[in-house]
Amino acid sequence: MDAKICGIKNPKTLNYIINHEYPPKFVGFIANYPKSKRFLKFEDLKQLVNINKKNINFVCVLVDPDDLILKKIKELNFDYLQLYKVSPKRTKIIKENLNIKIITALTIENSSDVLSYKEYDKISDI
Repeated sequence: MDAKICGIKNPKTLNYIINHEYPPKFVGFIANYPKSKRFLKFEDLKQLVNINKKNINFVCVLVDPDDLILKKIKELNFDYLQLYKVSPKRTKIIKENLNIKIITALTIENSSDVLSYKEYDKISDI
């Protein structure tokens, strides 16, 4: 099983995770969702992820990202984008334009939503 720790906001916590005897496979950073208490302003995000991450995959968590934030994120030290509220068509475009792996996060409100994963099956990496 692969673990992901998400919402890291400070260098002390990130350093602890990266240097842990049993680090997670993924560490996530909230990049464009100010409603989250774990949200990071871009300049803070840029400084935080500009480190040697060893064998950990850095994940940029984005909710319905616009082209401006995608352009900024492209230059940072991320291995994956985790996308919320992004259509399969747009997900494919983002993946191709940024040449990055994609984690698709789905909101499930009813039983029919569960099957929506099939639309991302050939697009998303996770």
